[in-house]
Amino acid sequence: MKNGKVRASFKEGEYLRFVLKKDHRHAEGHIVELNDFSMITSNDTVKFKDIYKINIKKHRGPARATGIGGLLFLGGIVYLAVDQLNVAAGINAQNDTPAEWIVPIAAIGVGAAMIFIRPKYMKINGIQYLQMVDYNSPFYQH
Repeated sequence: MKNGKVRASFKEGEYLRFVLKKDHRHAEGHIVELNDFSMITSNDTVKFKDIYKINIKKHRGPARATGIGGLLFLGGIVYLAVDQLNVAAGINAQNDTPAEWIVPIAAIGVGAAMIFIRPKYMKINGIQYLQMVDYNSPFYQH
């Protein structure tokens, strides 16, 4: 969870990869049982507070073009489109130098990198934490 929103959910029987705080040891296994403050995997029993980061790659939604990355990506595309419309209307001359193409292409590239390159692991700290959810919890989903 982060700020009261569920970032990823795991159920019993799912495969889980995570990194422990002690020696940054990588661990993995199928979740056998979930308790309030710990979980039993097929390889070990792990307390939630001992987990440093957790693999959420398969639990994320699709990438969204929001924030600074989306602004750069869509702004670069709009810049190129408006420039080409101005050339077609005869307002501007055709872009002959490569320097005139560098700014919008760089903006598109940086924006795309910010949108589509996402980390595989999510760190667990004071803002993001693990919590066991049962049927009485407001975060319970059928």
